[in-house]
Amino acid sequence: MQIPSSPDITLALPAYNEGQNIAKVLDDCVAALTELGRSWEILVVDNHSSDDTAARVREVAARQAGIRLIVHDANRMYSGSCRTAMQEARGAFIAIMDSDGQMDPRDLKAFLDQLAGGCGIVFGWRKERHDPLFRLGISLFFNALGRWRLGFPLHDLNCGIRMFTRAYCDGAEIRHAINMVNPELYVRARQNHFAIGEVAVRHRERKAGKTSHDLVKLWKIFQDVDRYMRALQGDLKASRSDPNP
Repeated sequence: MQIPSSPDITLALPAYNEGQNIAKVLDDCVAALTELGRSWEILVVDNHSSDDTAARVREVAARQAGIRLIVHDANRMYSGSCRTAMQEARGAFIAIMDSDGQMDPRDLKAFLDQLAGGCGIVFGWRKERHDPLFRLGISLFFNALGRWRLGFPLHDLNCGIRMFTRAYCDGAEIRHAINMVNPELYVRARQNHFAIGEVAVRHRERKAGKTSHDLVKLWKIFQDVDRYMRALQGDLKASRSDPNP
């Protein structure tokens, strides 16, 4: 398959120690993108993994055109991988999806439909989740914090799939280093006056690998996230007071 230099869709996969998952995820993504009947590329951003993630990606790319790999020379956290994805994506529409197998790339069609309807960015919503209770509890906390600090109006603050237009991508800037990105993507949409949408997505239980969040340091995670939300809250207040937004 000949991949154009400016495909319709870029699907970016941030990856950290996903050697057990990445090959199947890539195969699923290729099948879903091919089914859409549009030109595409897949961009894997390996965030300085210590396992064989990059080697597994190269194996798949050797038999499947359209897959690019970028390997960070140091761990830049999840937001840093998303920043790289946004800088390197060539598509008219850009999706960023977790590479742990919990998201389903077949849901991309619903995202494209909302973007075609005028949204600049669309977030996923894990309406039926398959997570342990402690992760559900953490999500409830994050969702409440997002509503309080940012006025986040959607259901799922930290879902691992989102999609946006080239215009949104070109105007957004990821400034914070943290293992999440949706709150900042939401704030940049608000600042730049892009319509925001939401899509209910399928969610799968993680079958292999492990989360990059260090849940042993849960209290520090909560403190870091609250500090992050307060900084984004300040960004929103500053943009509202700007006479030339």
